[in-house]
Formats: sequence, structure tokens, C-alpha cells
Amino acid sequence: MKTLTITQARKNLGQLCGEAARGKVVGIISGHQIFQLKPVQVVAWDDTYVAKEYGVTAPEMDAFVARADADIARKEKRGAYSRFKGKFDPKSRA
Repeated sequence: MKTLTITQARKNLGQLCGEAARGKVVGIISGHQIFQLKPVQVVAWDDTYVAKEYGVTAPEMDAFVARADADIARKEKRGAYSRFKGKFDPKSRA
């Protein structure tokens, strides 16, 4: 694996993207973590699960997300929903 600091990666980003596209493993060090630079496959809307399984179009999905976000915001505003700010313990549900 080729590893670089953020500063080094910034100077050579185009070259590093090319190397990652050709299959070379490129890591960028930030603090105590290493992040891998790799290409991702962009999926066309027609290949998504909701489009294949349910025949949902992109505008229909966008409208649904907007309605759901607005509904959640209204319910949070009136106190019907609240955000969990603690630590989740799965054993506590037993």
C-alpha cells in the first residue's frame, strides 16, 4: 500500500486517482487513521433497488424524501419525536 500525508496527497491527487483507478491501493494518513482512495461505481437510477423492485422513478423518490423530511421536522418541532443522545445498549431491550 502506498501511504501519503494529506499534504502529499493534495499535491499529487490527479496522479493518485489514476493509480487507484488502475488498482493500486492508496492510503491517505490523517491523524491515527488511514483512508483508502479507491474508485466507486456510480449506479444509474434504473439499477437501484427501489426502481427495480417497486418501479419508483427518481422524481417520485425525491418527492417521498422531501415529504418524509418535512413530516419528521414538524413532529420534532412539536415534540412528538426527540433525538436519542445517549449510548445505545442492545441488552437493555431484553
